[in-house]
Amino acid sequence: MDTPIIAQYYRETEPEKRKELLEQAIASGEDQEANKIRKEIWEARYKGTTNEGGIADGYLKFWMALEFNRNAGHKVFGSGRAQKEIRKELDDVKFREIRAKSALHEELLHRECQHLVRFYMDLCEKDKNYNSVLCGLITIKKDSAKVQKRIHPIKKALRKVLIFFAEYF
Repeated sequence: MDTPIIAQYYRETEPEKRKELLEQAIASGEDQEANKIRKEIWEARYKGTTNEGGIADGYLKFWMALEFNRNAGHKVFGSGRAQKEIRKELDDVKFREIRAKSALHEELLHRECQHLVRFYMDLCEKDKNYNSVLCGLITIKKDSAKVQKRIHPIKKALRKVLIFFAEYF
């Protein structure tokens, strides 16, 4: 069961605010082992910077690499390059390294992937630049029953894809 601070941490989408919440949880002394792992995951996920100097989301970058390369198998020499790019993105966020450490690491990575899906859904729905299509699959409309119907399989598929790539690449 999450504490109120950790529950808010998983609802928050802004990296800086997420870090502040995590630091509050660490300072309070609650669930020290899990918070240490969350910090490790946060540092791996948000280690880069954007062109504007903000914090870049490595998980979102990985998601976009998957989307960009989804049809690479149908192109000449495409699948090898796609696999190389996907492995690079996995390694950039230390996904395989963190996942291999323990069952708790894997569980918290899964929670972070769930956070990514919620963040991406929120981004698609609210951001004017991204509000037309979800992963190239469905058009987003606010309170759309179609979104609710399709998001659960997408969340499950993302976890399977990440586990597949972590194990085989």
